[in-house]
Amino acid sequence: MKYQSLILIASCVRVLAWVVVAIGVVSSIWLGILATTLPTSIGFLLGGFLVTAIFTLMLLATSKFIHLFVDMQKDLSEIAGTTKRELKD
Repeated sequence: MKYQSLILIASCVRVLAWVVVAIGVVSSIWLGILATTLPTSIGFLLGGFLVTAIFTLMLLATSKFIHLFVDMQKDLSEIAGTTKRELKD
């Protein structure tokens, strides 16, 4: 299959996104617990969750874009093959 390495990279990026979620949530909670005052604790929790969400969405979007471009290439090559066959007939 063509572009198998891109599909593998997209899958690895998706797994990396979920690893970022796990590490981000755990570290945000840990920093929130270790904070000395309540406002800094809430700030670390919300800030950590927000940054984790942004990074995760960026990684998931990258994975989806790679899949999208591979699918587009597959569809375009199929259309080109169909057009060549129709022109021969």
